[in-house]
Amino acid sequence: MLTYSQRARSLITSAVSLGTHEMKCLVVGGTGFLGGAIVDALAEDGHEVSILTRGKTNRSLPLGVKAIHADRFGDLSALQNTPFEWVFDTCAFEPDAVRRLLAVVGERCQRYVLISSISVYGRFTQKGLSETNAVPGATDNDLAVAAGLSEGQRGSASAYGASYGPLKRACEIAAQDCIGDRATSLRVGLLIGAGDYMDRLTWWVRRIDQATNDRKRIPAPAPKDRLVQMIDVADVADFALRCAENELSGLWNVTGAPEPFEGVMKTIIDETGSDADLVWISEQSILKAGISPWTDIPLMAPPVPEFRYFLEVSTQKAVDHGLICRPLSNTLRSLITWDRTQRDRTLIAGMSEEQEAALLS
Repeated sequence: MLTYSQRARSLITSAVSLGTHEMKCLVVGGTGFLGGAIVDALAEDGHEVSILTRGKTNRSLPLGVKAIHADRFGDLSALQNTPFEWVFDTCAFEPDAVRRLLAVVGERCQRYVLISSISVYGRFTQKGLSETNAVPGATDNDLAVAAGLSEGQRGSASAYGASYGPLKRACEIAAQDCIGDRATSLRVGLLIGAGDYMDRLTWWVRRIDQATNDRKRIPAPAPKDRLVQMIDVADVADFALRCAENELSGLWNVTGAPEPFEGVMKTIIDETGSDADLVWISEQSILKAGISPWTDIPLMAPPVPEFRYFLEVSTQKAVDHGLICRPLSNTLRSLITWDRTQRDRTLIAGMSEEQEAALLS
């Protein structure tokens, strides 16, 4: 029986055997979490890879990958020397960023894959949102938010605040307007894996892994069957390549299947070998204590109508076209190993000891 990795790579290999040769590829943001995973996947498949980077993130690159140092809002003339066939854009947060890039590389590229977000939907009051559902466009105020950011802020998703989702939709529209059906937009969900800098799953992994002595009891958000939806960054990278190889255009929700919160926690406990004791706390108690879902309690969507089905979007279209998501246990093994070497790194998400004590009391 084939393992997950063998099945996933065989799908890509079959696409290559049908006519895809070594391609000249550009990854914008190739030192980031998802960008780095795309670079690794491309290099593994033998493509010629360059990255566009501002040089702000220190990440080792696979042998043969070329780094082009430039700001996408600055001089992009260095990109004119190579006719890139595939372009993967992981860090476009406003439509002008898309238009500026495609003005330089769009005419010659065969496939432009934009990393968008499920945040484009704005409101999650309907279960199973799909690519056919209407999404809000960017308002003049959203565009003003983007225009008002400093040069250093433009490359940070968090800098856009509530305008992030509408501006991502504006990026999708800009790509379509510039190059038509050569554009692909992946509406990516919650990313997980070794190297994750948002720490939403990592906090739970570390906390459960360190649940010893007087810290075995860990507050968790009830009900136990609340759903969590996330995807390994490498699985998104593989699907991005599949879109390029198979000329898959348009919009795609790309995330994993929803899983019960309790099941996710039990898998972490099993993989870490922890003696953690989860104490299930009601939403009312969490909010009364002034503890914020999603940031203080990672993976817990805010208990408001707008986010009722935030972690339950439909990925049927992508699954029908080859999206494969590895088992959570596979992701956790590499994540646990990585985090155990990063224990001096302060996590940006998760509860403090004081917050946990307030809930447990």
